[in-house]
Amino acid sequence: MKYPRLRDLEAPARRRLPPFVFAYLDSGTGHDVVRAANRAYYDGMTLTPRFLRGRIDADLSASILGQTYDAPFGVAPIGLSSMIWPGAETILAAAASRNGFPYTLSTVAGDSIENVAAAGGAHTWFQLYATKDKDITFDLLRRARDCGVETLIVTADVPAPSRRERMRIAGAPLGSRGNSSFSPRVIWQSALHPGWALRMAAMGGPKFRNMAPYADRHGNLPITSFIGQQLNGTLDWDYLQDIRAAWPGKMMLKGILDGQDAVRAVGMGVDGLVLSNHGGRQLDAAPHPLERLPAVRAAVGDNVPLVVDSGIQSGLDIVKALVCGADFVLLGRAFMYAVAALGRDGGNHAAAVLLEEVRDVMAQLGVSTIAGLRDVEINRHG
Repeated sequence: MKYPRLRDLEAPARRRLPPFVFAYLDSGTGHDVVRAANRAYYDGMTLTPRFLRGRIDADLSASILGQTYDAPFGVAPIGLSSMIWPGAETILAAAASRNGFPYTLSTVAGDSIENVAAAGGAHTWFQLYATKDKDITFDLLRRARDCGVETLIVTADVPAPSRRERMRIAGAPLGSRGNSSFSPRVIWQSALHPGWALRMAAMGGPKFRNMAPYADRHGNLPITSFIGQQLNGTLDWDYLQDIRAAWPGKMMLKGILDGQDAVRAVGMGVDGLVLSNHGGRQLDAAPHPLERLPAVRAAVGDNVPLVVDSGIQSGLDIVKALVCGADFVLLGRAFMYAVAALGRDGGNHAAAVLLEEVRDVMAQLGVSTIAGLRDVEINRHG
């Protein structure tokens, strides 16, 4: 295995991608304080192993929202992942299905829910950004339901666009504020990375296939301007109640970090919560999800599934999150580094590394089941 650690894939991904695309994948917001703190939080934990337990054959299976998966983790939603690597959505959906864990398609991904659900099957989840035009939201829910999607993740933590300075510096033309002009600098960067550029050209350029069918109803706006007009700050509690009433399957709310918000969401019928600081891409002073997990757990009790993302890059990180009390884990950038570096092989490679690492860490700790990780002693430093 040439790249046995997913962190080692950042360098080859950087080489294969134009700088403005790598910045889109890698950057946080502001001064990247939270982006760095997410990583430091995991690096500052140690786990105390227990020995003399014989041979450990770890069972990685985990259940959430009535479904059992072969691993305690899944792929987090990533907007416009086909720009990071053309075809990334179907690559990752197929890898998730093959390896028995969920893949979450973003509303603003490059490919459509129809195409991705065909690749991911029953392992496909859908992430919803509530749109200003509610008819669009409800039609997205209809399409997901018609494709057999059973789990919906509604994102709450994007009340406004964020300033992602590294993207600006790199000249990213598809930033969070709807700037879609391709400057000579971006064209030059693309020409210097022909592998990415040729694949992107073959795909017809960056697309938003979930949102594209609705753009014509709202004049002749460029698709990025249309999406910027429809998203950010549209979700409130009344709208969430409407979504809950319209969605017949399981529903999680993503981005919750406050106990009172958690209680209110659960009271409205939300089935689970994703504790997240959006990978450090929204508020550069947000707390780490694991810092907030005890308070949220105390507020909602033990029967509400709590999922964690942000900063997770390895099987060891996954185990640490589970030891801290998370019921399930989502990873975003780690999978995208793998696809950017390795193309079509990236999804399966990332899955193989993570599954092997989780299994190995559990054996080193002397734990044979995911539930048993709750008994591991964890220490925090720094």
